[in-house]
Amino acid sequence: MARLPIKFAVAFISLAACAVYASDSPNRYQLNAGIDASYINASGYNSWTEGSVGKLLYDDTTDGLKISQAFADMEFWLTDTLKARAVVNAYPDDLGSLVDFTQAYLEWRPVPRSRNRYRLKVGAFYPHLSLENVSAGWDSPYTMSYSAINTWIAEELRTIGAELSVSRRPEVFGGAHTFSLQGAVFVANDPTGSLLSWKGWSAHNRQSRFNDKLPLAPLPQIQPGGLFEQQDPYVEPFREIDGRAGYYVGGEWQFDRKFLIRAMHYDNRADPLAFENGQYAWATKFEHIAAQFLLPANWNLMFQWMNGSSAMGPVVNGAHMVDIDFDSKYLMLTREFNRHRVSLRYDVFEVTQNDNTREDNNPEDGYVWTLAYFYELSNNVSIGAESLIIKTHHCGWIYYGLDPTQKEKQLQLTARFRFGS
Repeated sequence: MARLPIKFAVAFISLAACAVYASDSPNRYQLNAGIDASYINASGYNSWTEGSVGKLLYDDTTDGLKISQAFADMEFWLTDTLKARAVVNAYPDDLGSLVDFTQAYLEWRPVPRSRNRYRLKVGAFYPHLSLENVSAGWDSPYTMSYSAINTWIAEELRTIGAELSVSRRPEVFGGAHTFSLQGAVFVANDPTGSLLSWKGWSAHNRQSRFNDKLPLAPLPQIQPGGLFEQQDPYVEPFREIDGRAGYYVGGEWQFDRKFLIRAMHYDNRADPLAFENGQYAWATKFEHIAAQFLLPANWNLMFQWMNGSSAMGPVVNGAHMVDIDFDSKYLMLTREFNRHRVSLRYDVFEVTQNDNTREDNNPEDGYVWTLAYFYELSNNVSIGAESLIIKTHHCGWIYYGLDPTQKEKQLQLTARFRFGS
């Protein structure tokens, strides 16, 4: 672990040099690189990344001065209509290799032959859900920690397949309105839902890479002799287990910068009886709605809501052996003025248990308050501060002799370095 900052520095200097070169290159090639140096003060239970139950990335044994993330977001136009994109992220933890991919795909935008605009993406990428994660590297310009919804998306969700979208600006509305539809077929997301069921919601900015192994707390049901003792002590979210493809369909309506409404139905169509090499398949589906409104004085209001279910194992007494419903929503107010940005977000989240399986007590509920401020020192450097409070009641924490109700706090001071175009 002591050598990681050195590796971070070497990797980032190389990426930054490439980004500076790319900014002077023809528009066919772009590279955006970023690194966050942070001082973090955290309190609460030990982090889930250490195999415990804490909702944050850090705790009072792992906080302090950190290089909290680094990324490189690369795009290359192979032809005038075909683009390749790859995103790599680096984290100083033991959940995978130091640097690995979070996205890699081809995007085809054919020359329009009508008022419709088409786009086809093939590879591995995020579904079109988040309103927060709109910067290079799927990062957020608003806060340092993502909402509970987008934290879970970063942990467990990726489209590994193909997505077709079509958009149109009807002339009858004067060209100010844009309507779009998306549909996708994907594979290799069968374990999605396992972290949400067995860990619950979290609040952080770590994005799972393709080969990461995300640790589970020492749950009684996955110990030797437990009901699910074949489960590895970690989750590999991007695995194909049952040979069945999932799908999602969504749509969006945008009116200039004044408002945006987005909706999606997602279903990974996993077989809840399937198991392979230490990982179970979880039948996970959800509905998602997001909206963004421009308010007076250039304030922006954002809202996201997700409601779904996840299940694994055979049906016993009318429910799968692990059977949950989940729900989360947030409101965020944000405003940019001159070189300043301030954002305030409030999340609520819940996991409801439908099964009566012994030693599998997964219900939880809670909330998160996040207040963040950024100041742009230059085009490449900004500084910021974030205060986050998350309060959770999780019934399963009694298995570890812990109070099932806990309030965790985190103060983060960050210098962000961004290079590229």
